[in-house]
Amino acid sequence: MRLFRLLILSLLIILVIVGLSNYSINRSKLPIVVPIDVPKDASMQEKLTSIDRWLYSLSKEKQFNGAILISNKNKPDLMNIYGYQDVNKEIPLTLQSSFRLGSISKQFTAMAIMILHNKQRLEYDDPVQKYLPTFPYSDVTIRNLLTHSSGIADYMDLAFKEYFSFFTKIGFYLNQSMVNIFYKGEPSKYKDHYTVLTSEDVLRMISKYHSKRIFLSNERYLYSNSGYVILSLIVEAVTGKTFELFLDEEIFNPLDMENSSFWNLFTSENKISNRVQGTNGDRLNDFSWMDGVSGDGSIFMSIEDFIKWDRALESYSLIPQSEFNKALEPFISSKGDTTYYGFGWSLSKSKNSISHSGSWLGAVTYIYRKIDTNSMFVFLESSTSKYSYEIRKEIQKVLNNSEPYMFRWE
Repeated sequence: MRLFRLLILSLLIILVIVGLSNYSINRSKLPIVVPIDVPKDASMQEKLTSIDRWLYSLSKEKQFNGAILISNKNKPDLMNIYGYQDVNKEIPLTLQSSFRLGSISKQFTAMAIMILHNKQRLEYDDPVQKYLPTFPYSDVTIRNLLTHSSGIADYMDLAFKEYFSFFTKIGFYLNQSMVNIFYKGEPSKYKDHYTVLTSEDVLRMISKYHSKRIFLSNERYLYSNSGYVILSLIVEAVTGKTFELFLDEEIFNPLDMENSSFWNLFTSENKISNRVQGTNGDRLNDFSWMDGVSGDGSIFMSIEDFIKWDRALESYSLIPQSEFNKALEPFISSKGDTTYYGFGWSLSKSKNSISHSGSWLGAVTYIYRKIDTNSMFVFLESSTSKYSYEIRKEIQKVLNNSEPYMFRWE
C-alpha cells in the first residue's frame, strides 16, 4: 500500500511538472501586444477602421480569436469576427458563430427571474426555501441571490472540497481543465467518461456544507456563482420547465436570436451546430467536469445576436421599463455600505452605464452598455490568452473619449 501511494504521488508530481512546462511554453509563444496606432485627431470612422485592422493583425499572430461589436442606437458601427470557429479543423468564424459567454450569462438568468416577477409568479423578497425546500438557509431571498448578498460559498470551492484531494487540486489549477489531461473526444461524450457536476449537485453541496457559509444575508457583497445556479433551479421549480426551455420560449425565440441558446454537457448534442471551440494556445480548452450546471455561465451567443439583445433592452420588449429599473438598483448592505451590482449587471454610480465581464475555459468576454446614449461595446474571445484583458482595455482606451460612445465608467 505504501509503495502504491508513492507511485501515485510520483505520477502527480510528473503531472504538475508537465502542466507547468505546457503553461510556460504556451505563454512564451505569445508576442507582446502592440498598441493601436490611432492619430489624436482621427475621426470616429478612422478609429473604428484602426481597431478592425489591429484585431485582424492580432488574429494572424494567434493573439486574438474572437469577435467585436461597437454599436450606436441599435446599429453596428463595427461588427466583425477574427479567426476560427474550430481552430483544429480550420473552420472560420462567421457573424453567426456562437461564443461561450461565461458570466455575461447572468444577465439572462436575471431576466428570466424578472419575467417571472412581472408575471406575478414570484417576489424578489421570497425566501429561496419557498421554492427549494432543501436549501439550508431560511434568511436568503431571491433578491440576495441576484445581488450576490446571500453569503453562500461559491460552488467551485465546494466542489473541490467534495471531489478533489490536495494533489489533484494542484493538477487541476495548473492544467485549467481535467479534459486537457485525460480526454480528447467530442464534448457531448465527455459525460459518458467522467462525472459531470449538475445544478442539483450544487444545491446538494450547499446543503451538505451549510456550515461553510461566509456571512449572513445582506451583511455585505461577495460575488458567488452559486447564487445564479440556484436561481436557475427556482425558474424550473416555478415553471415546471427546464431552464433551457424557459430561456428559449421567453427570451431567445421571441427575439429571433437564432444563434443564442443555453448549452451544457447535458444539452442536445447538435443544438448549437456553430458553437465556437475554446482554446488555450494550441490546446483545446473547451469544457470541463463543471459544465453541467445552469444559470451562472451556460449561454452561447453570436455577436450578431447582441444587436437583437440590445434592441430588446432599449425597447423593453421583454419586461416594462419599471421592471427593468429594479435591475439598476445597487445593493445596500445591512451596515449601509453600497455595492454597485444590480440584477445580473455591474452598475456605474450614475446608473447610466451597465456592464459585465465573463471568463471560463476558452472564453473571455465583456459587455458594456451606455443607457443614456444607447451605445454598446461587446468583446468576445474564444482563446484564453493572457493578453485578452490588455486587448479589451486598448480598444476601450480608443473609445473612451470618442463621441458618441464615451465608454467612461462614471
